[in-house]
Amino acid sequence: MDICEACPDLERTAVTQQSASVSLGSRKALPARLAEDLRARLARNEWRTGQQLPTEAELVETYGVSRATVRQALKSLEAQGLVMTRQGRGTFAADTSVIRAGMQELTSITSTIAEMGQVPAMNYHHRVLRAPTAAEAEMFQVPLESEVLDIQRRILADDVTVAYSYDVLPRWAFPADFTPDQLTGSVFAFLGAHDGPVPVRAVAQVHAVDDKDVVWDDNHPERPLFILLDQLHYDDKNRPFMHTRSYFIEGRFNFTVVRHSR
Repeated sequence: MDICEACPDLERTAVTQQSASVSLGSRKALPARLAEDLRARLARNEWRTGQQLPTEAELVETYGVSRATVRQALKSLEAQGLVMTRQGRGTFAADTSVIRAGMQELTSITSTIAEMGQVPAMNYHHRVLRAPTAAEAEMFQVPLESEVLDIQRRILADDVTVAYSYDVLPRWAFPADFTPDQLTGSVFAFLGAHDGPVPVRAVAQVHAVDDKDVVWDDNHPERPLFILLDQLHYDDKNRPFMHTRSYFIEGRFNFTVVRHSR
């Protein structure tokens, strides 16, 4: 197939009939859509652990996109720990028995679990509207007489607990008729479906935590060691709208950081 490398990616046909799972109506750029399709194929075990993916040239021909698009998509998958690129040899499927996420990816935990081919689920300790603390009012730039949604939940992958999440959001992020029991899954997905704020950036801190009090049920890990991802999410208007403290059980959820030379 003759590919014109000078042609803008967005003017090309994104996928062939062979790989038509990407929605062409998506507003996402082609590298993101290609990465989504490859993630889906990895989740279906089209390539097992250690097996080589098609070459860049083969992916260019299959999807009708440029080599630059393919490289961006593969870098995204590598950042998530889904593939390994070996210089001069190619790209290979990584071990997906452990949930992995790219530290730079702004996706929900449940979406990450699903992308790894496992079934996400969650159990709630509580979902309540309450008055903000002074620190929360300052963080979200809301008055003390307003409300915030306080969420505590346990995140599971294939019925195995992988994290405990403590989240706080200002009441304005939700519809006027919102009640906490309406929230039954991904917070990002709920907000996106109800014209709420969506994250465009987050400021995060990462800590190792050894604290048995993180676990509020009887699912204590043998070693109460967690990776705490403490994040404040901002929307496209630069408004802080979600503070999350997610305690990932060490060894069950791994984060990957891909570093490149300049």
